[in-house]
Amino acid sequence: MTHSLLLMEGFYPPRSPDHLRALGLPGNFHTLGAVGLLLRIEGLSVQSARFLNELARECGGRSRRLPLPRPGICILVVLPHEARETFASRLRSHHLLRSLAGEIDTARKAARRSIGRLRLRRRALPLHGRTLIQGILNVTPDSFSDGGRWADPARAVEHAFQMVEEGADLVDIGGESTRPGARAVPAHEEIRRVLPVIEALVGRIRVPLSVDTTKVEVAEAALGAGAELVNDISGLTFNPSLAETVARHGAGVILSHIKGRPRSMQRKPGYHHLLPEVIGFLQKSIRRALEAGVPHDAILVDPGIGFGKTALHNLLLLRFLSALHSTGCPILVGASRKSFLGAILGEGADRRLHGSLSVAALAVTAGASALRVHDVAATLAAVRVAESVREATMARLKR
Repeated sequence: MTHSLLLMEGFYPPRSPDHLRALGLPGNFHTLGAVGLLLRIEGLSVQSARFLNELARECGGRSRRLPLPRPGICILVVLPHEARETFASRLRSHHLLRSLAGEIDTARKAARRSIGRLRLRRRALPLHGRTLIQGILNVTPDSFSDGGRWADPARAVEHAFQMVEEGADLVDIGGESTRPGARAVPAHEEIRRVLPVIEALVGRIRVPLSVDTTKVEVAEAALGAGAELVNDISGLTFNPSLAETVARHGAGVILSHIKGRPRSMQRKPGYHHLLPEVIGFLQKSIRRALEAGVPHDAILVDPGIGFGKTALHNLLLLRFLSALHSTGCPILVGASRKSFLGAILGEGADRRLHGSLSVAALAVTAGASALRVHDVAATLAAVRVAESVREATMARLKR
């Protein structure tokens, strides 16, 4: 049995009720001191939950059953630093919980691991110590920020080369707007928009191309034309067979969290516990990709800023972005020019550069491996400074 697992190590509990609720923690949690290991585990049997309660107490920690809005048992376990290894060892020796022990060990290693590369179809992109910049190329008439600007294939190709000249590591080509309220586009129309641009760039541009789509037919056409990565905002939930297409082409995939569909996702989105729900969704998406044959080092995860989330949800996801490290996959953040920045700054999409750069720098310090952005040159400068602060080294701006 696979569990939904939120794991965090070595931190001080937040005091804000919003922060506690987002993490799925009880309201009195802030009364604890430093936490060695926090585990929030869903999908337990009654017997397993009882054993975990007893084991936590024996190890000098605390445990509590948490209410869920759906069937199943959820347990919160909090351990002091010195009890982490004892707890893990006892868990491994229990006949009912060996698989859970393996999941926890995997999550702990993943949260600590330095992810070295992103494997794509024809190459691998290094991730260690640097942040990938994915330039956005919307070839649509109705995208929220630059709708229609790059709809002409010739102008789109020119802009792709410009982004690479400014420092983009990838170019992400999208033929369907996924802004809130957007209507779905038929696959044949999406292909008509993206394919000429991909065909014009492959063999001429020095960076990999990704296709921003949820449709198997579009991914098939784009990968067949030479794209190397699929950016799926649905995390393989709209079309699960997309995972097989990605695997067959040896491509990479970005798995994003979403709640609802673009047409209606911003109509009062709500969560019982934000982080556990987002991480649980991404864990299922990762398993689906792995089962289809996509290599683990070919997967990026994206918290889905703006996809079925209020402005507060987006801020909380960015505040606790490091919790996504327990998925074991590098993190991509796509917050460029999005509406929550407008809610903070009171500015339109074309005036959100400074807010976008602030989020980019914060995401890098939280461990993001990639950023999906409109403004490549400005973002690259902010990222290089943030990397230098994070590593306390004098990184050069130019590569």
